[in-house]
Amino acid sequence: MSAPDPDALTGPEREEARRMFAVLRRSSGTADPDLRARLAELAARILALTGRPPTPTGPSRTLTAREIDVLAHTAVGARNGDVAASLGLSAETVKSYLRSAMAKLGVHSRQAAAERARELGAIP
Repeated sequence: MSAPDPDALTGPEREEARRMFAVLRRSSGTADPDLRARLAELAARILALTGRPPTPTGPSRTLTAREIDVLAHTAVGARNGDVAASLGLSAETVKSYLRSAMAKLGVHSRQAAAERARELGAIP
């Protein structure tokens, strides 16, 4: 099966997908591992449908593609181990990407980095 074409989404559909992603991010703090896994899978599908947003402006333009990938997973509550497994990285590499992104965004927590990246348009 080929990847969905992000250009096939109309403006309103893309905005709806981004709103759904935000709802998922807020609800991902559940302790239920099965629900967390389902939410992470749904978030990944939404990210695939919406594609990468346009090149952001401001500090986030210096974020690497991999830092943006890690932040997108972090935004939905994925833990370092989950992000590592999803992206084929080690947990230490994920931590390194997060530290780098936090420094570039001028924040001191992973949640603040995800929020700032969203504000800047780097992630949905």
